[in-house]
Amino acid sequence: MSLTSELADPASVLTSWCARVFTGTAAVAAQVEAAVQDVRPVRPAARDVPRRHWAEIGGAFGQRVADLVQPAPPYYALLGLVAAQWATGTWAHGQAAAYPTHLGLPDAFRARALGVRPAATTWLDLGDQLGGAVAEPPPWVAEAFTEFFDRARAYQGRHAPAGTLGPPGVEAGLARTNWVVSACEDVYRSGGIDPRLARIVDGGAVSAAALRGLATDGQVSELAEIAKRLHDRGALWELRRRAGNPPDGEQLGLAGPTIVPGWADGDVLLGAIDPAGGIGSGTATLLDVKTVVGVRDPDRVGRWLWQLLLYAWLDVGDLYRIREVGLLLARHGTVVAWPLEQLEEELLGTPDVIEFRRDEARGLVGAILASAGLAFPES
Repeated sequence: MSLTSELADPASVLTSWCARVFTGTAAVAAQVEAAVQDVRPVRPAARDVPRRHWAEIGGAFGQRVADLVQPAPPYYALLGLVAAQWATGTWAHGQAAAYPTHLGLPDAFRARALGVRPAATTWLDLGDQLGGAVAEPPPWVAEAFTEFFDRARAYQGRHAPAGTLGPPGVEAGLARTNWVVSACEDVYRSGGIDPRLARIVDGGAVSAAALRGLATDGQVSELAEIAKRLHDRGALWELRRRAGNPPDGEQLGLAGPTIVPGWADGDVLLGAIDPAGGIGSGTATLLDVKTVVGVRDPDRVGRWLWQLLLYAWLDVGDLYRIREVGLLLARHGTVVAWPLEQLEEELLGTPDVIEFRRDEARGLVGAILASAGLAFPES
């Protein structure tokens, strides 16, 4: 259950409310279409690809953008390994603690690093996160995943540190890593295990090399080409500009900001923090990463816009200082963004009801969260 799945459900009370209240949705969706109407998107090399291909590319490239913004742990991939009983909680916390964002934490927090997330001016303590899961996988499984993640961190830091893209060969290497990370995250998100991943892990043939070999050559080439598109069309420089143009190797903001614990995580937040750990420009930009080929469906694009605005509205304590929201259309190498107040007015059709509608939306979400046993974020 998540905000994404809630908005994808046409029977949801929240979805119905958004469709009724956001009367300017079609007009704003048209702005997204117009922004890329003259851009030929990166497509798969093969004419016919399996349906799962699109989700796999989306997940892997979403992870690539997260790493570009901040060298943070892939929290949900590590939780997915625990859920699959391929890792212990202690191991997963240890891996999370080894990422650059978490290296300076006190030992007590490093011991439960999966539940400790960086925010703009503080750290969020989300608790245990493991749900009492216990697993003792065969030692060779832990050894393989340890080598995989250790090598991934070292490769990323050496060849494509935060804020940078690598040459095609480097991006191809990162693509193989990110395919696996995304597949592990899917275990946590969906409860299902990709049969190709299960085959090598449960079949006793798991190794770092075998894991990296799961992505097809076509997928690797496509992911590297999408990364190149960010460079060639200037999206990388737009991301860096919104982050305040930090030096190479410095983080651009936050990867996966937790808006509502257990229910809503954004993709990336640019400009939220500076190298000293304080607030950045004060105008952080929340972006969702999309790897679709076409943006001509106003219903689908409209749901993206609703989700962006709801993310901002649900940051009730202004923890992330969200002042702009937008979309990174990765296959087009294009960022489309709006000042938050502008998007509010354009979606609602008037500035006079923003505060009322924001409170109404928070009330609806509060009821949804309560029914699921989740807590509404504190102001």
